[in-house]
Amino acid sequence: MKKTLSLFLSILIILSTFFCAPAFSASAATYEPDKTIYAEAYMLINLDDASYPVVAERNADERLYPASLTKIATAMVTLNKVQDLTAVTTMSENAYNQSVGTGAQVAGIEIGEQLTIETLLYLTMVHSACDACEVLAEYVSGTKEAFVAEMNAWAQSIGCKDTHFVNPDGLHDDNHYTTARDMSLMTLEALKSPEFVKIATTTQVDFHGITLPHTNLMLQPGYITYYYEYAQGIKTGSTTEAEYCVITKASKNGYNYLAVVMKSPQQAINGEDYLTKCSFVDAKTLFEWAFDSLKYTTLVRKAEVVGEVAVKDGKDADTVQLVAKEDVNEIVPAGLDKSAIIYEFVDKPDIVNAPVSKGDDICQANIIYGDMVIATVDLVAADTVELSTFLKVINAVKAFLSSTIVKIIFVLLILFFIAYAFLFFTSLKKKNRKRRNKEKLNDSRDNYPDKIDDLEPPKRYKK
Repeated sequence: MKKTLSLFLSILIILSTFFCAPAFSASAATYEPDKTIYAEAYMLINLDDASYPVVAERNADERLYPASLTKIATAMVTLNKVQDLTAVTTMSENAYNQSVGTGAQVAGIEIGEQLTIETLLYLTMVHSACDACEVLAEYVSGTKEAFVAEMNAWAQSIGCKDTHFVNPDGLHDDNHYTTARDMSLMTLEALKSPEFVKIATTTQVDFHGITLPHTNLMLQPGYITYYYEYAQGIKTGSTTEAEYCVITKASKNGYNYLAVVMKSPQQAINGEDYLTKCSFVDAKTLFEWAFDSLKYTTLVRKAEVVGEVAVKDGKDADTVQLVAKEDVNEIVPAGLDKSAIIYEFVDKPDIVNAPVSKGDDICQANIIYGDMVIATVDLVAADTVELSTFLKVINAVKAFLSSTIVKIIFVLLILFFIAYAFLFFTSLKKKNRKRRNKEKLNDSRDNYPDKIDDLEPPKRYKK
Protein backbone atom coordinates (compact mmCIF):
# COMPACT_ATOMS: atom_id res chain seq x y z
CA MET A 1 0.00 0.00 0.00
CA LYS A 2 2.72 2.48 1.00
CA LYS A 3 4.86 1.57 -2.05
CA THR A 4 1.90 2.05 -4.38
CA LEU A 5 1.06 5.42 -2.86
CA SER A 6 4.67 6.63 -3.09
CA LEU A 7 4.87 5.60 -6.74
CA PHE A 8 1.65 7.43 -7.60
CA LEU A 9 2.81 10.65 -5.85
CA SER A 10 6.14 10.49 -7.69
CA ILE A 11 4.37 10.31 -11.04
CA LEU A 12 2.15 13.25 -10.07
CA ILE A 13 5.16 15.41 -9.18
CA ILE A 14 6.97 14.56 -12.43
CA LEU A 15 3.91 15.40 -14.53
CA SER A 16 3.40 18.68 -12.68
CA THR A 17 7.02 19.66 -13.26
CA PHE A 18 6.78 18.85 -16.97
CA PHE A 19 3.64 20.89 -17.62
CA CYS A 20 4.87 23.83 -15.54
CA ALA A 21 8.21 24.07 -17.38
CA PRO A 22 8.73 27.34 -19.34
CA ALA A 23 8.08 27.21 -23.07
CA PHE A 24 11.06 28.13 -25.18
CA SER A 25 9.98 29.58 -27.79
CA ALA A 26 5.14 43.55 -43.26
CA SER A 27 5.58 51.46 -47.93
CA ALA A 28 4.22 53.37 -50.56
CA ALA A 29 2.97 51.53 -53.61
CA THR A 30 4.68 51.38 -56.98
CA TYR A 31 2.55 51.58 -60.10
CA GLU A 32 2.84 50.40 -63.68
CA PRO A 33 2.64 53.28 -66.16
CA ASP A 34 0.09 52.61 -68.88
CA LYS A 35 2.54 54.06 -71.42
CA THR A 36 5.32 52.58 -73.53
CA ILE A 37 8.73 52.83 -71.82
CA TYR A 38 11.65 51.72 -73.99
CA ALA A 39 14.39 51.66 -71.35
CA GLU A 40 15.82 48.46 -69.92
CA ALA A 41 15.69 50.00 -66.44
CA TYR A 42 14.07 53.05 -64.92
CA MET A 43 12.91 54.59 -61.65
CA LEU A 44 10.50 57.43 -60.96
CA ILE A 45 10.91 58.90 -57.47
CA ASN A 46 8.65 61.25 -55.55
CA LEU A 47 10.79 64.15 -54.29
CA ASP A 48 8.03 65.67 -52.14
CA ASP A 49 8.27 62.98 -49.49
CA ALA A 50 11.37 62.93 -47.27
CA SER A 51 11.54 59.14 -47.66
CA TYR A 52 11.73 59.52 -51.47
CA PRO A 53 9.21 56.77 -52.33
CA VAL A 54 9.53 55.07 -55.70
CA VAL A 55 6.27 55.35 -57.60
CA ALA A 56 7.36 53.35 -60.67
CA GLU A 57 10.33 51.18 -61.52
CA ARG A 58 11.68 48.48 -63.80
CA ASN A 59 14.83 46.38 -63.31
CA ALA A 60 16.11 48.90 -60.78
CA ASP A 61 18.74 46.46 -59.47
CA GLU A 62 20.03 45.22 -62.81
CA ARG A 63 23.74 45.90 -63.30
CA LEU A 64 24.22 48.28 -66.23
CA TYR A 65 26.83 50.65 -67.63
CA PRO A 66 26.30 54.27 -66.54
CA ALA A 67 28.33 56.06 -69.23
CA SER A 68 28.52 59.77 -68.33
CA LEU A 69 26.03 59.46 -65.48
CA THR A 70 29.32 58.68 -63.72
CA LYS A 71 30.06 62.39 -63.68
CA ILE A 72 27.50 62.90 -60.90
CA ALA A 73 29.89 61.03 -58.59
CA THR A 74 32.84 62.94 -60.03
CA ALA A 75 31.19 66.27 -59.26
CA MET A 76 30.19 65.24 -55.74
CA VAL A 77 33.63 63.96 -54.73
CA THR A 78 35.06 67.26 -56.00
CA LEU A 79 32.48 69.37 -54.14
CA ASN A 80 33.06 67.38 -50.96
CA LYS A 81 36.84 67.83 -51.13
CA VAL A 82 37.29 71.35 -52.54
CA GLN A 83 36.24 74.25 -50.32
CA ASP A 84 37.25 77.07 -52.69
CA LEU A 85 35.73 76.62 -56.14
CA THR A 86 37.59 79.69 -57.39
CA ALA A 87 40.87 77.81 -56.98
CA VAL A 88 42.79 77.46 -60.25
CA THR A 89 44.38 74.31 -61.70
CA THR A 90 46.19 73.45 -64.92
CA MET A 91 45.51 70.91 -67.64
CA SER A 92 48.46 68.50 -67.57
CA GLU A 93 49.71 66.52 -70.52
CA ASN A 94 48.73 63.29 -68.76
CA ALA A 95 45.15 64.47 -68.14
CA TYR A 96 44.95 65.69 -71.73
CA ASN A 97 46.00 62.33 -73.13
CA GLN A 98 43.45 60.44 -71.00
CA SER A 99 40.52 61.81 -72.96
CA VAL A 100 41.58 63.51 -76.17
CA GLY A 101 41.62 61.08 -79.09
CA THR A 102 39.46 58.50 -77.33
CA GLY A 103 36.25 59.58 -79.03
CA ALA A 104 34.96 60.98 -75.74
CA GLN A 105 33.16 64.31 -75.59
CA VAL A 106 35.58 67.08 -74.60
CA ALA A 107 35.50 70.83 -74.11
CA GLY A 108 38.80 71.39 -75.92
CA ILE A 109 40.94 72.34 -72.91
CA GLU A 110 44.55 72.86 -73.98
CA ILE A 111 47.64 71.54 -72.21
CA GLY A 112 48.82 74.19 -69.77
CA GLU A 113 45.45 75.99 -69.78
CA GLN A 114 44.40 77.22 -66.35
CA LEU A 115 40.80 76.99 -65.23
CA THR A 116 38.88 77.35 -61.97
CA ILE A 117 37.39 74.28 -60.31
CA GLU A 118 33.97 75.87 -60.75
CA THR A 119 34.46 76.18 -64.52
CA LEU A 120 35.60 72.56 -64.73
CA LEU A 121 32.49 71.46 -62.81
CA TYR A 122 30.21 73.35 -65.22
CA LEU A 123 31.97 71.77 -68.18
CA THR A 124 31.64 68.35 -66.53
CA MET A 125 27.94 68.54 -65.71
CA VAL A 126 26.56 70.74 -68.51
CA HIS A 127 28.68 69.76 -71.48
CA SER A 128 29.72 66.33 -70.14
CA ALA A 129 33.36 67.13 -70.91
CA CYS A 130 35.63 64.18 -70.18
CA ASP A 131 38.80 66.31 -70.33
CA ALA A 132 37.43 68.46 -67.49
CA CYS A 133 36.90 65.30 -65.39
CA GLU A 134 40.52 64.26 -65.83
CA VAL A 135 41.76 67.66 -64.65
CA LEU A 136 39.48 67.54 -61.60
CA ALA A 137 40.66 64.03 -60.71
CA GLU A 138 44.33 65.05 -60.70
CA TYR A 139 43.65 68.24 -58.74
CA VAL A 140 41.48 66.64 -56.05
CA SER A 141 43.38 63.39 -55.40
CA GLY A 142 46.76 63.68 -57.11
CA THR A 143 46.13 60.78 -59.48
CA LYS A 144 43.18 59.46 -61.39
CA GLU A 145 43.45 56.11 -59.59
CA ALA A 146 43.28 57.76 -56.17
CA PHE A 147 40.30 59.86 -57.25
CA VAL A 148 38.41 56.80 -58.53
CA ALA A 149 39.04 55.09 -55.19
CA GLU A 150 37.39 58.07 -53.51
CA MET A 151 34.45 57.85 -55.92
CA ASN A 152 33.88 54.22 -54.97
CA ALA A 153 34.24 54.98 -51.26
CA TRP A 154 31.70 57.81 -51.53
CA ALA A 155 29.22 55.60 -53.38
CA GLN A 156 29.48 52.93 -50.71
CA SER A 157 29.14 55.48 -47.92
CA ILE A 158 25.69 56.55 -49.15
CA GLY A 159 24.38 53.01 -49.48
CA CYS A 160 25.23 51.94 -53.03
CA LYS A 161 25.52 48.16 -53.10
CA ASP A 162 26.31 47.32 -56.73
CA THR A 163 28.49 50.08 -58.10
CA HIS A 164 32.11 50.02 -59.23
CA PHE A 165 33.88 52.86 -61.01
CA VAL A 166 37.20 52.61 -62.86
CA ASN A 167 37.37 56.14 -64.28
CA PRO A 168 35.91 59.59 -63.51
CA ASP A 169 34.20 60.19 -66.87
CA GLY A 170 32.23 57.03 -67.71
CA LEU A 171 34.18 55.78 -70.72
CA HIS A 172 33.27 52.16 -71.24
CA ASP A 173 34.95 49.46 -69.21
CA ASP A 174 33.41 46.08 -68.41
CA ASN A 175 34.24 46.64 -64.73
CA HIS A 176 32.64 50.08 -64.67
CA TYR A 177 29.01 49.50 -63.70
CA THR A 178 26.12 50.47 -61.46
CA THR A 179 22.32 50.10 -61.19
CA ALA A 180 19.40 52.46 -61.55
CA ARG A 181 18.81 52.21 -57.80
CA ASP A 182 22.40 53.09 -56.96
CA MET A 183 22.33 56.00 -59.42
CA SER A 184 19.17 57.26 -57.74
CA LEU A 185 20.94 57.19 -54.36
CA MET A 186 23.86 59.17 -55.78
CA THR A 187 21.57 61.73 -57.38
CA LEU A 188 19.40 62.17 -54.29
CA GLU A 189 22.53 62.75 -52.24
CA ALA A 190 23.81 65.23 -54.82
CA LEU A 191 20.53 67.15 -54.78
CA LYS A 192 21.23 68.01 -51.13
CA SER A 193 24.09 70.21 -52.33
CA PRO A 194 22.90 73.68 -53.47
CA GLU A 195 26.11 74.09 -55.47
CA PHE A 196 25.53 70.84 -57.32
CA VAL A 197 21.91 71.76 -58.09
CA LYS A 198 22.95 75.17 -59.41
CA ILE A 199 25.56 73.65 -61.71
CA ALA A 200 23.60 70.57 -62.83
CA THR A 201 20.46 72.52 -63.77
CA THR A 202 22.26 75.24 -65.76
CA THR A 203 21.00 75.04 -69.33
CA GLN A 204 24.17 76.27 -71.07
CA VAL A 205 27.73 77.39 -70.42
CA ASP A 206 30.04 79.65 -72.45
CA PHE A 207 33.59 78.40 -73.03
CA HIS A 208 36.22 79.54 -75.49
CA GLY A 209 33.65 81.90 -76.96
CA ILE A 210 31.25 79.07 -77.72
CA THR A 211 27.88 78.46 -76.05
CA LEU A 212 27.70 74.85 -74.96
CA PRO A 213 24.11 73.67 -74.25
CA HIS A 214 23.22 71.12 -71.61
CA THR A 215 23.37 67.62 -73.02
CA ASN A 216 19.86 66.96 -71.70
CA LEU A 217 17.86 67.72 -74.83
CA MET A 218 14.66 67.89 -72.77
CA LEU A 219 15.85 71.40 -71.80
CA GLN A 220 16.22 72.58 -75.41
CA PRO A 221 13.01 74.02 -77.01
CA GLY A 222 14.43 73.37 -80.47
CA TYR A 223 14.16 69.62 -79.97
CA ILE A 224 10.40 69.24 -80.29
CA THR A 225 10.34 65.50 -79.71
CA TYR A 226 12.39 65.75 -76.50
CA TYR A 227 11.62 69.17 -75.06
CA TYR A 228 9.71 69.17 -71.79
CA GLU A 229 9.12 72.56 -70.25
CA TYR A 230 9.02 71.24 -66.68
CA ALA A 231 12.35 69.37 -66.85
CA GLN A 232 15.47 70.50 -64.96
CA GLY A 233 19.06 69.16 -65.51
CA ILE A 234 20.75 66.85 -64.38
CA LYS A 235 22.93 64.45 -66.39
CA THR A 236 22.95 62.34 -69.51
CA GLY A 237 25.16 59.53 -70.70
CA SER A 238 25.65 57.35 -73.75
CA THR A 239 28.04 54.78 -75.11
CA THR A 240 27.52 51.87 -77.47
CA GLU A 241 27.31 49.48 -74.52
CA ALA A 242 25.30 51.72 -72.17
CA GLU A 243 23.02 52.98 -74.97
CA TYR A 244 21.18 56.16 -73.86
CA CYS A 245 20.75 57.23 -70.24
CA VAL A 246 19.37 60.30 -68.52
CA ILE A 247 18.71 61.41 -64.96
CA THR A 248 16.51 64.46 -64.70
CA LYS A 249 13.92 66.05 -62.48
CA ALA A 250 10.67 67.85 -63.22
CA SER A 251 8.32 70.11 -61.25
CA LYS A 252 4.69 70.89 -62.08
CA ASN A 253 1.77 72.17 -60.01
CA GLY A 254 3.69 71.66 -56.80
CA TYR A 255 4.67 68.06 -57.61
CA ASN A 256 8.34 67.08 -58.01
CA TYR A 257 9.75 63.88 -59.47
CA LEU A 258 13.15 62.45 -60.30
CA ALA A 259 13.49 60.13 -63.31
CA VAL A 260 16.37 57.69 -63.72
CA VAL A 261 16.45 56.10 -67.19
CA MET A 262 19.14 53.62 -68.21
CA LYS A 263 19.89 51.63 -71.36
CA SER A 264 17.24 53.13 -73.57
CA PRO A 265 17.67 52.50 -77.30
CA GLN A 266 17.96 54.80 -80.27
CA GLN A 267 15.26 53.71 -82.72
CA ALA A 268 12.40 54.87 -84.88
CA ILE A 269 9.18 55.26 -82.93
CA ASN A 270 5.60 56.27 -83.67
CA GLY A 271 6.07 55.54 -87.38
CA GLU A 272 8.79 58.19 -87.76
CA ASP A 273 11.52 57.83 -90.37
CA TYR A 274 14.34 59.11 -88.14
CA LEU A 275 15.98 57.56 -85.10
CA THR A 276 14.91 58.83 -81.70
CA LYS A 277 17.03 58.87 -78.54
CA CYS A 278 14.45 57.12 -76.42
CA SER A 279 15.95 58.02 -73.04
CA PHE A 280 14.50 61.55 -73.31
CA VAL A 281 11.16 60.23 -74.56
CA ASP A 282 11.05 57.76 -71.67
CA ALA A 283 11.73 60.42 -69.04
CA LYS A 284 9.16 62.73 -70.60
CA THR A 285 6.59 59.91 -70.71
CA LEU A 286 7.20 59.05 -67.05
CA PHE A 287 6.75 62.67 -65.98
CA GLU A 288 3.58 63.18 -68.02
CA TRP A 289 2.09 59.95 -66.71
CA ALA A 290 2.85 60.89 -63.10
CA PHE A 291 1.55 64.46 -63.35
CA ASP A 292 -1.63 63.31 -65.08
CA SER A 293 -2.33 60.05 -63.24
CA LEU A 294 -1.07 60.46 -59.68
CA LYS A 295 -2.25 62.84 -56.98
CA TYR A 296 -1.50 63.44 -53.34
CA THR A 297 -4.48 62.22 -51.34
CA THR A 298 -5.22 62.07 -47.63
CA LEU A 299 -6.11 58.40 -47.28
CA VAL A 300 -6.76 58.52 -43.54
CA ARG A 301 -7.04 61.53 -41.25
CA LYS A 302 -5.61 61.76 -37.77
CA ALA A 303 -8.00 60.29 -35.15
CA GLU A 304 -10.12 58.60 -37.84
CA VAL A 305 -11.53 55.31 -36.51
CA VAL A 306 -10.13 52.26 -38.29
CA GLY A 307 -11.12 49.43 -35.95
CA GLU A 308 -11.21 48.31 -32.33
CA VAL A 309 -9.55 45.86 -29.96
CA ALA A 310 -10.77 44.04 -26.86
CA VAL A 311 -9.53 45.26 -23.45
CA LYS A 312 -8.92 42.90 -20.55
CA ASP A 313 -9.80 44.08 -17.02
CA GLY A 314 -11.07 47.43 -18.29
CA LYS A 315 -13.18 49.59 -16.01
CA ASP A 316 -16.49 50.47 -17.71
CA ALA A 317 -15.18 49.32 -21.12
CA ASP A 318 -14.24 46.00 -22.67
CA THR A 319 -13.04 47.45 -26.01
CA VAL A 320 -11.16 50.51 -27.24
CA GLN A 321 -11.32 52.05 -30.71
CA LEU A 322 -8.22 52.18 -32.91
CA VAL A 323 -7.61 55.47 -34.69
CA ALA A 324 -4.98 56.81 -37.08
CA LYS A 325 -2.00 58.29 -35.27
CA GLU A 326 -1.38 60.90 -37.99
CA ASP A 327 -2.73 61.92 -41.37
CA VAL A 328 -1.65 59.50 -44.09
CA ASN A 329 -0.92 61.40 -47.30
CA GLU A 330 0.27 59.39 -50.27
CA ILE A 331 0.72 59.64 -54.01
CA VAL A 332 -2.08 57.47 -55.40
CA PRO A 333 -4.05 57.15 -58.66
CA ALA A 334 -5.98 60.35 -59.30
CA GLY A 335 -9.31 58.52 -59.56
CA LEU A 336 -8.96 56.62 -56.30
CA ASP A 337 -12.32 55.87 -54.65
CA LYS A 338 -11.78 56.15 -50.89
CA SER A 339 -14.88 54.06 -50.22
CA ALA A 340 -13.11 51.12 -51.89
CA ILE A 341 -10.21 51.23 -49.44
CA ILE A 342 -9.92 48.30 -47.06
CA TYR A 343 -7.66 47.84 -44.03
CA GLU A 344 -5.50 44.83 -43.24
CA PHE A 345 -4.29 44.83 -39.64
CA VAL A 346 -0.64 44.08 -39.00
CA ASP A 347 0.33 42.43 -35.68
CA LYS A 348 -2.97 43.42 -34.11
CA PRO A 349 -3.31 41.83 -30.63
CA ASP A 350 -6.43 39.82 -29.85
CA ILE A 351 -6.70 41.70 -26.56
CA VAL A 352 -4.80 44.42 -24.67
CA ASN A 353 -4.47 44.69 -20.92
CA ALA A 354 -5.89 47.62 -19.00
CA PRO A 355 -4.89 50.27 -18.19
CA VAL A 356 -4.79 51.74 -21.71
CA SER A 357 -3.90 55.40 -22.23
CA LYS A 358 -5.24 57.52 -25.05
CA GLY A 359 -2.64 57.62 -27.82
CA ASP A 360 -0.92 54.34 -26.88
CA ASP A 361 0.56 52.60 -29.93
CA ILE A 362 -1.39 49.40 -30.61
CA CYS A 363 -0.57 48.15 -34.11
CA GLN A 364 -0.48 49.08 -37.79
CA ALA A 365 -2.81 48.55 -40.72
CA ASN A 366 -2.04 48.21 -44.42
CA ILE A 367 -4.24 50.40 -46.59
CA ILE A 368 -5.29 48.31 -49.58
CA TYR A 369 -6.76 49.57 -52.83
CA GLY A 370 -7.32 47.34 -55.82
CA ASP A 371 -5.39 44.39 -54.31
CA MET A 372 -2.38 46.63 -53.71
CA VAL A 373 -0.95 47.94 -50.46
CA ILE A 374 -0.72 51.67 -51.09
CA ALA A 375 0.24 52.84 -47.59
CA THR A 376 0.55 51.84 -43.95
CA VAL A 377 -1.07 53.64 -41.00
CA ASP A 378 -0.03 53.55 -37.34
CA LEU A 379 -2.99 52.89 -35.04
CA VAL A 380 -3.35 54.15 -31.47
CA ALA A 381 -5.93 53.91 -28.69
CA ALA A 382 -8.71 56.46 -29.11
CA ASP A 383 -9.50 56.70 -25.39
CA THR A 384 -8.20 55.91 -21.94
CA VAL A 385 -9.46 52.72 -20.29
CA GLU A 386 -8.72 52.43 -16.58
CA LEU A 387 -7.90 49.19 -14.79
CA SER A 388 -10.63 47.46 -12.77
CA THR A 389 -8.91 45.79 -9.80
CA PHE A 390 -11.98 43.68 -9.07
CA LEU A 391 -12.11 42.34 -12.63
CA LYS A 392 -8.38 41.71 -12.60
CA VAL A 393 -8.69 39.52 -9.48
CA ILE A 394 -11.75 37.67 -10.82
CA ASN A 395 -10.14 37.11 -14.22
CA ALA A 396 -6.89 36.02 -12.60
CA VAL A 397 -8.73 33.39 -10.58
CA LYS A 398 -10.67 32.26 -13.66
CA ALA A 399 -7.49 32.11 -15.67
CA PHE A 400 -5.78 30.10 -12.95
CA LEU A 401 -8.62 27.65 -12.65
CA SER A 402 -9.00 27.29 -16.39
CA SER A 403 -5.30 26.82 -17.06
CA THR A 404 -4.23 23.51 -18.52
CA ILE A 405 -1.86 22.65 -15.70
CA VAL A 406 -4.51 23.28 -13.04
CA LYS A 407 -6.95 21.08 -14.94
CA ILE A 408 -4.35 18.36 -15.25
CA ILE A 409 -3.48 18.53 -11.55
CA PHE A 410 -7.18 18.47 -10.65
CA VAL A 411 -7.74 15.37 -12.79
CA LEU A 412 -4.66 13.73 -11.33
CA LEU A 413 -5.84 14.49 -7.81
CA ILE A 414 -9.23 12.92 -8.54
CA LEU A 415 -7.49 9.88 -9.98
CA PHE A 416 -5.25 9.82 -6.94
CA PHE A 417 -8.18 9.85 -4.53
CA ILE A 418 -9.99 7.22 -6.57
CA ALA A 419 -6.90 5.05 -6.54
CA TYR A 420 -6.37 5.73 -2.87
CA ALA A 421 -10.00 4.85 -2.06
CA PHE A 422 -9.74 1.70 -4.13
CA LEU A 423 -6.56 0.67 -2.37
CA PHE A 424 -7.99 1.63 1.01
CA PHE A 425 -11.17 -0.39 0.57
CA THR A 426 -9.29 -3.29 -0.96
CA SER A 427 -6.97 -3.32 2.03
CA LEU A 428 -9.92 -3.03 4.43
CA LYS A 429 -11.67 -5.91 2.70
CA LYS A 430 -8.58 -8.06 3.09
CA LYS A 431 -8.37 -7.20 6.77
CA ASN A 432 -12.02 -8.09 7.28
CA ARG A 433 -11.54 -11.40 5.51
CA LYS A 434 -8.59 -12.26 7.73
CA ARG A 435 -10.55 -11.31 10.82
CA ARG A 436 -13.47 -13.50 9.80
CA ASN A 437 -11.21 -16.43 9.06
CA LYS A 438 -9.59 -16.07 12.45
CA GLU A 439 -12.97 -15.99 14.15
CA LYS A 440 -14.02 -19.17 12.37
CA LEU A 441 -10.85 -20.87 13.47
CA ASN A 442 -11.42 -19.89 17.04
CA ASP A 443 -15.00 -21.15 16.88
CA SER A 444 -13.88 -24.57 15.63
CA ARG A 445 -11.46 -24.94 18.52
CA ASP A 446 -14.21 -24.27 20.99
CA ASN A 447 -15.91 -27.55 19.92
CA TYR A 448 -13.07 -29.77 21.22
CA PRO A 449 -13.23 -31.01 24.98
CA ASP A 450 -11.00 -29.29 27.44
CA LYS A 451 -9.38 -32.65 28.47
CA ILE A 452 -8.01 -35.12 26.00
CA ASP A 453 -7.97 -38.83 27.03
CA ASP A 454 -4.59 -40.48 27.09
CA LEU A 455 -4.23 -43.44 24.74
CA GLU A 456 -1.89 -46.33 24.91
CA PRO A 457 0.67 -46.56 22.19
CA PRO A 458 -0.15 -49.00 19.44
CA LYS A 459 1.15 -52.49 19.87
CA ARG A 460 2.95 -53.54 16.76
CA TYR A 461 4.50 -56.76 17.96
CA LYS A 462 2.94 -59.68 19.71
CA LYS A 463 4.56 -60.97 22.75
